[in-house]
This record gives sequence, C-alpha cells and structure tokens, in this order.
Amino acid sequence: MKQFLSILGLGLVAISGAQVKMSIEVGGKVLGTASVTQQVKSDGSKFLEYRMDWTSGQTKMTLRSQNTYDKEGAPIRKFMEAIIPGGKMQRQIVATFDKEGANLVILDGGDRKTKQVPLTQTAPRKNKSEFWFLRDKPKVGDKVDSYVFNMDSLQWELQTATFKGTKSIEIGGKKILAHEVETTGNRKATAFLDDHGLPWLIESGSMTMRRIPEK
Repeated sequence: MKQFLSILGLGLVAISGAQVKMSIEVGGKVLGTASVTQQVKSDGSKFLEYRMDWTSGQTKMTLRSQNTYDKEGAPIRKFMEAIIPGGKMQRQIVATFDKEGANLVILDGGDRKTKQVPLTQTAPRKNKSEFWFLRDKPKVGDKVDSYVFNMDSLQWELQTATFKGTKSIEIGGKKILAHEVETTGNRKATAFLDDHGLPWLIESGSMTMRRIPEK
C-alpha cells in the first residue's frame, strides 16, 4: 500500500480536462491499471485525481485520491479512499488546510474521528512544481522545497522536486523525449512527463506506472 500512496503524493502538472491511462507494475509484473485526471479551474487552482485498480494475491483493491491546490501550489483539500471487494469502503480520509496545518476527518469502517496535524506557519507549503510545464517553464536544475501532507502517515513531510532535464524513454515500443522530474523525501520517485506535464512513466522503488498508448 505504501508504494501506491507514494505515487499519489506526486505533483503532476494539469491541463484542463486531461486524462491518461497507465499500467501498474511491481517487480516487472503488471498488477492493474490507473487513470490520472487533471483539471485547471477558472480561478487558477488545480485538481488532480488518481484511480488505481490492482490485484495483490487474491485481493482486489481500488484506491482513489483527489488533490486540490491553489494557483501558487499550496494544498486546499485532499481526499483518499480505499475500497475492498464488494465495493465496501475500507478507509476514507478528507484533509483540509488552514494556516495552522491540516484538519482531518477519518472514516475507518464504521468509526469516525477527527485530527489536527499542525505545521509551523513559516514552513514552506507552496509547491510551485505543481505548475511546471503548465504555467511555468523550469530550467534544468530548478528545485522546489515544500512540506507535503502524506495521506498514509498523516504527517507533513519535506520534499524536494528537481527538474533534471529531458531524457529519451520507451513507451509502447516507441522512443519518447520526456521531462524528468525527481521527487525526494521519505521516498524517492521519478516522473517522466510530456510537454503538458502528464506522465509517460513514474518510477518509485519496485513500482512503475507506464502510460498505455492510445490506439
């Protein structure tokens, strides 16, 4: 589960109404599929949704995540739910943010609880890499340090996003020139993005998400 949640923590640049389909691979084995949907709203804020459907052993799982950021890359709202076979919700978390930190509502089965996770007001939480290749064109070596709220650990984590430059990768048997963005923190992840900021390839530990080319 932690591998999947680390992918959900990545910021990806949005274009209005865009969606891509991706395969989910762990250790070279395809376990399922994912969709990434992104929108930019009229006020300049960004909406990002992941839906991941995969099988581990005999268990099928669906994980859905929604993130909303303001025009400067600061988090407004995060939502995550895990669904087990039969469509039963296993866990749901809603996080909203104010100057004090994160405010959580957590549903575990039939149990509901609330929690507040503070973050000092001087800590950077505006992640401008959310708008790379959409509004802003980073230069090779550009970095953004920001505190990101982890919906798995329910803690703030300092992450650094770095634009490494362009790199040739292979998708569907074709060579693609992609923008490489590396995110480091508690877990390292590398995303290879197209000219609109949508992912061609995401790698984190033994997990890989690879775009499924349109036919």
